[in-house]
Amino acid sequence: MERPSSAPEPAAILRRLRRGVGLIVLAGVIAVALAVAGLGLLKPAYTSVLQILVDPTDLSVIANDLTTRSPQADSGVSIAESQARVIQSDSVLGRVVERLKLATDDEFVRTPSTNPVVIGVKQLLGLDPPPASRDPVNIALDTLRTKLGVRRAERTFVIDVYVQTLDPEKSARIANAIGDAYFAEEARARMDAARRASDALSGRLTSLRRGVEEAEGKVVRYREANKLVTTSGRLLSDQQLSDLNQQLVTATIRTAEAQSRLDQARRMRAGEAGTSLPEMLQSTEMQNLRQSYASLSRNTAELATRLGERHPAMAEQFAQQRDLQRMIQREKERIIDTSQKDYDRAAATEAAVRKSLDRAKVETSGNDRANVGLRELERELDSRRAVYETFLKRARETSEQERLNSSNVRVISAATPARLRSWPPSPKVILPVALALGLALGAGLALLRGASRDRRDAMDRSPAAPVGARSFRAVDA
Repeated sequence: MERPSSAPEPAAILRRLRRGVGLIVLAGVIAVALAVAGLGLLKPAYTSVLQILVDPTDLSVIANDLTTRSPQADSGVSIAESQARVIQSDSVLGRVVERLKLATDDEFVRTPSTNPVVIGVKQLLGLDPPPASRDPVNIALDTLRTKLGVRRAERTFVIDVYVQTLDPEKSARIANAIGDAYFAEEARARMDAARRASDALSGRLTSLRRGVEEAEGKVVRYREANKLVTTSGRLLSDQQLSDLNQQLVTATIRTAEAQSRLDQARRMRAGEAGTSLPEMLQSTEMQNLRQSYASLSRNTAELATRLGERHPAMAEQFAQQRDLQRMIQREKERIIDTSQKDYDRAAATEAAVRKSLDRAKVETSGNDRANVGLRELERELDSRRAVYETFLKRARETSEQERLNSSNVRVISAATPARLRSWPPSPKVILPVALALGLALGAGLALLRGASRDRRDAMDRSPAAPVGARSFRAVDA
């Protein structure tokens, strides 16, 4: 007798499936019915998405921004990932819970059961939270975190924020609130950083100001002790020395000019009355006298031509000429005397200036030794003042940055209410899958049933089987 093969033949499989068509169809119908019932029992959930662009490079608003980021080529992704974690932080989500009052929303904070059996089972299994963990705000925060998804798309700086609730408008409202809370938290963080820097700089300014005042006091006391008076930023002795040098040059020029006029005046003493005079020695009186003398000389020459030199009228002409010559000579003497006086004054002025200059030089040489210590004190004062002014400017800049946000982060797609639910999946997907699974399960059951029937038939046909057993199996079949 041949032993049956362990693997069924295709013909046997098809025969078993034909015999179990009813079972297969029944299983498919039951699976579809269960899927429809399940879809009716499950509460639909809706997902809204908010997209935020996080540019690693901040806006260049001012030159010395406190938190300006200049990332390397491979650090932008880390910055975007860090901002994604910030969005999921308690600081951001806590603002959303407080703003939307999620602590009073039944979807986020479920009312605890009052059934004694349920309470007893929770206590027995250790599922009952301690009193410190029953704060509605913390419960709403934990629930919101389970309904929230934050994901950064690969090779981008765009962060997608997903919120899934039972209400599409609530999902969109929470997603947009998370974006607003994130921007508010970023602004607060920058403001706190600027305030801390400003407070630190302001605290340091007090000691720097005190150091500048001490350095200025040392400079003033040193000048007073060494009689180093300054004016317009220069030592008075240096300014006096410069002024005296200029005065000496001017006095020397004036003395030379006075000497030149005096020499010319002395040379003109021996000149005749009609001789022309240098321009610097001209005077109104001398010009009038010379004009009168010239006119009288012409008249005298004309009369001498007509009357002759021995005529009695010529004596009067000659007498008038002699009077004018004496007057011209006296004017010359007066000019010489005036030039001499001018020269004496110029020489005396030059001598006085030279004497003052020599005295200023002696005083300046003594001050030069004291200036060595003064310059050292002034250098220390300048360095302290420069540091103080730098800190003062930076403190004012950081104080202004408390109200300035230069982060290059913005919403590129606001969340809107979802038109379709995200859970459970659509019946167009669930029902075909349920039908396929039901039919597959029915087919499996049909094959198992057919295999069992074939084994019984084989045993009935076996000659070694007892007659009673065959009759019993036949009746059973």
